Amino acid sequence: MQLFDEEAEQTLLGSILQSPSLFEEIAQVLKPEDFYYEGHRLIYEAIATEIDRGEQPNAILIINSLKNQNQLERAGSRAAIMNIASLGVLIGVSTFAEKVRELSLRRRLIINFRELEKKAGDTGFKLESVLTDTEVALSHLADRYSSYNIRHIKETNKEFIEFIKTVRSSEGVTGTASGFRKLDEATSGFKPGQMIVIAARPGMGKTTFALNIALNVAMNKTHPKAVAFFSLEMTRLELLLRLLCSRAFLDSQKVQKGRINDKEMARLAHTAKEVYETDFYIDDSADLTTWEFKQRARRLGRTIKQQGKELGLIVIDYLQLMTDRDRAQDGRQNEVAAISRAIKLIAKDLQVPILALSQMNRSIEQRGKDPRPQLSDLRESGAIEQDADMVIFIHREHQGKDAPEDKKNLAEIIIGKNRAGPRDNFELAFLSDKSLFTDYEPAANPQQ
Repeated sequence: MQLFDEEAEQTLLGSILQSPSLFEEIAQVLKPEDFYYEGHRLIYEAIATEIDRGEQPNAILIINSLKNQNQLERAGSRAAIMNIASLGVLIGVSTFAEKVRELSLRRRLIINFRELEKKAGDTGFKLESVLTDTEVALSHLADRYSSYNIRHIKETNKEFIEFIKTVRSSEGVTGTASGFRKLDEATSGFKPGQMIVIAARPGMGKTTFALNIALNVAMNKTHPKAVAFFSLEMTRLELLLRLLCSRAFLDSQKVQKGRINDKEMARLAHTAKEVYETDFYIDDSADLTTWEFKQRARRLGRTIKQQGKELGLIVIDYLQLMTDRDRAQDGRQNEVAAISRAIKLIAKDLQVPILALSQMNRSIEQRGKDPRPQLSDLRESGAIEQDADMVIFIHREHQGKDAPEDKKNLAEIIIGKNRAGPRDNFELAFLSDKSLFTDYEPAANPQQ
């Protein structure tokens, strides 16, 4: 099968030369490199240049333009361009444009696979690198194939009506609900494709907070969703211990040491049965690469979809423990930037919100006057801050034995960035022994 069509390319160019208004629509579909013949590509580029100048291109104008650029001979000849101009049609032009584009993509696909075949046969290239290149190449071609996405505003009306209905029926929570009232009020839920960063200093409860949210999603009373928890720091057993203790309201230290009575043991067993019925998945691979994460997340997403269920949330604990082997030699900051970008892209690809836990710079501990975290405190903050749709900080100013009694169990939740809504801050109760965050309502002060 020949992967070019001279007649289609000529008819398309001739149609534009006869009716320049066609160019705007065709330019949404075709790039100059989509033309197989060099002369046709040069003519198309010359048409684009003249239109950018505000001209209405015709055969004579394009001939003169190419002549001034010393490109006329490469484009064919004066006679060839005049002939092309005579081949235009007034109807069915989009059919020719789609054909030219499809043949171009098929050629590009063959070229890509030939290049990948060479790499695959060369043991000097890491297999992971070859697979990543394959994925990127196919992704780019797929994007090109479905790139025409501009639509009249009224075509969004149906989607808008459905959105309003959803908002009204869900009391404002249109995404995946976290299970924390004030957080859901501020965010309207975590949206598909969002990257949400949860950041705090060590010991603030990042993992506990993420586990609580994940379990709330999996056990939502009206619309439970599947959850994937990628833990690069803690084992499955450690995570399960925290999950069950938070749900059963038991002291995790006592449970871990076996210091629970029969009644507490029964409560733990009942809770375990409830949790095991959810779609909660754990991956505790300590050395997880971005490529491995993408493949596992995609595979799990497909499996859950085949079961007729919905993947509602992915959690990564934590971002800086992930590696990107292709960027490992480029310095840590560049590697973290690649990791952050990969997380954001997989969130968009799967249309699932991803909670990525992140460490803070140690400089925050040395800032005396205002210890509350801010965006600049994110470790390797530039890339993470840019990619994140939302950044949530956990801050506990009062800790330990010397903390005021009314403050020791409180954590401040600070929404430092919210691309889709307002920033906010509020308090949650934090019961560290139970591995549990809960909504907090301060008691009314009768003196006020």
